[in-house]
Amino acid sequence: MERKIGKTGKKTLIILGVLVVLVFVGRGLTSKPVAAVVADKYIPVQVEAAGKKTLTNTAILSGKVTSDTDVSVIPKVPGKVESVLVNVGDPVKKGDVLFTLDATDFRDAYQLADARYQNSKELWSAAKASLDRTQTLASAKIADAQQNLANTKALFEAGAVSQVQLDQAKLGVKELEASYASQIEQLQVQASDSSLQLAQVQLTQAREALDNATVTSPVEGTVSQVNVQVGNMATSAQAAIGLTNTQSVYSSLSVAENLVNRLTKDQAVKVTVPSVSENSFVGKIDTISPSSDPKTQLYPLKISLNNPEGLIKPGMFAKVELTTDQKADVMATKSEAVVLKNGKTIVYVVVGDKAVSKEVVTGLDTGVDIEILKGLNLNDKVIIKGQTLVDEGSKVKIVGGDAS
Repeated sequence: MERKIGKTGKKTLIILGVLVVLVFVGRGLTSKPVAAVVADKYIPVQVEAAGKKTLTNTAILSGKVTSDTDVSVIPKVPGKVESVLVNVGDPVKKGDVLFTLDATDFRDAYQLADARYQNSKELWSAAKASLDRTQTLASAKIADAQQNLANTKALFEAGAVSQVQLDQAKLGVKELEASYASQIEQLQVQASDSSLQLAQVQLTQAREALDNATVTSPVEGTVSQVNVQVGNMATSAQAAIGLTNTQSVYSSLSVAENLVNRLTKDQAVKVTVPSVSENSFVGKIDTISPSSDPKTQLYPLKISLNNPEGLIKPGMFAKVELTTDQKADVMATKSEAVVLKNGKTIVYVVVGDKAVSKEVVTGLDTGVDIEILKGLNLNDKVIIKGQTLVDEGSKVKIVGGDAS
């Protein structure tokens, strides 16, 4: 039975046909090849131009700050404290009076010693004058006796006097010489200055004891301790006054044997005292011990510091930066640029757009920069980032560093 299609059905069939055609056309278009854009391959790197640098190796050690002059003032003579003239924190100059002792006994001892000395001096003066007079008189008397002997001898030879008279003249000279020699010897003992010297020594000791009753500061500094009170006894058993000089302080350190010979006396160092400032102070190596401590096997150093404002206090913690190696104006690059490959020490440099390896000989390495003794030229573009990713001839692109 034949079926008739109306106008509405015809329109539907036309639309379906058009859709089928579009589907096939779309499939045909998608099946055709499309040209792909492939980017060039390269390795991004950072570079630094090889150049001259000053390389420095340092060692950072720690220690405690100590006063350059910690002085314990001990009285030279024991005695009862009469007065104390300073307090803790007071600044003092060399020669300032710190405290005094009761000087009554010292003064009496000095006056007695002085009297003995004056008496000894008078006795010595008298004995010396008597000796001088006796020696003068003896010289004259003996000279007369000797002249008399000469005259008697001449008369004897002329037959005018006897042998007995000549012998008596000779005996007279000998007896006179012996008598005066004995007198002079006794007077010399009396005029000896040994007793006077002894009296003078005793007087000097008494004077010193009296002077030591007034105790003065041996150095310029600041009073750190006062251990005496009026009325108490001051002896050598305990320091009476403690002094410290905060204008000049130091830090004691110890270094190992591999560092000690790299340091020199008066070498400048950086010292940081965190409790005072983040900025470093300039110090210097004051002493280097020539031998190690038998307990630690380390070599002690003394680092001196100027402290004009007195901010650095004894007992504070200090960090000291010591320069152990330094080379100026040497060819260098970053330490990380150097790599070990196939048993060779190399760096990669950029030539054009390629990485080129160069075998180098290295020197001082600070951990940041390394000395290149041989193998690099000035201004070579050394790869400092990405060097482990490249090989000889790798295509590179500089994305950072000196030539980015």
